[in-house]
Amino acid sequence: MTIRRQVGRLVDNLRYESGVNANDPRIVVACGSARTYTRFASGARTYLTYPVIGELCRIFGAEDQFRFEMERMWQLVDKTSWTQSVEALLSSGFDPYLEFEQIVLRLDLYQTIYVVGLLQTENYMRRLFALNRDLSPEDIEKLVELRLQRQRQIQERGDAVTIRVLMHETALRSGCDDEQIARLKEADERENITLAYLPFEGGPYAQLDGPFNVLSFTQSEDPDLVYLDAPDESRFLEGPKSVRIFRRSFESGLLVARSVREFKR
Repeated sequence: MTIRRQVGRLVDNLRYESGVNANDPRIVVACGSARTYTRFASGARTYLTYPVIGELCRIFGAEDQFRFEMERMWQLVDKTSWTQSVEALLSSGFDPYLEFEQIVLRLDLYQTIYVVGLLQTENYMRRLFALNRDLSPEDIEKLVELRLQRQRQIQERGDAVTIRVLMHETALRSGCDDEQIARLKEADERENITLAYLPFEGGPYAQLDGPFNVLSFTQSEDPDLVYLDAPDESRFLEGPKSVRIFRRSFESGLLVARSVREFKR
């Protein structure tokens, strides 16, 4: 359901930006009726195939890579998990996660080793990306800009999104300079952001051995979504059981965590 709604929203945004009317005869031919297109754009179930999605993208003047991504995502609408490779992200500049963040109501972010991307300083993220020997200087610049873009977009939403961050103490003691620690403590003072960390002495912590994000959406009919980041790809999980396990793990961690404002070197 989530990915179906997201593709519909992105394609319809493209239609609006291109100035094409929803009743355009080309849309009717491609979808069978204007009503079917309206259902598609709203995220309702339709029998449209991925070539139809590609044709709509062409009608609305999309670039080839965007069309390819929409077709690929549409083929996954009935899956409970799917992936996005780093190569696809670098070649297209299109990141499904960034798009999902624009419609979430709440973000629950857990990290074990690194500071969460939304709160990284530019110096911190550059040092982090430079550790990956498979990335060229050009790749690093693209990834830095994408992450800065993500930060700008979420900041523009302000209090419309609640952000809860849970980190292991390792993340605070591994590569965090004074600038980065100050950024975290400043963020924790905002009304819509909560930052906490799991101290060394309390561990190990059950089912909190790897980083993950849980996204809760503004539409009540959209299920929560889990995001897992790996070196070569990103994975999305939508299955209710999987989401429930990650949600429970996050909540249990918050119960024993400390505020980042208590952290001292």
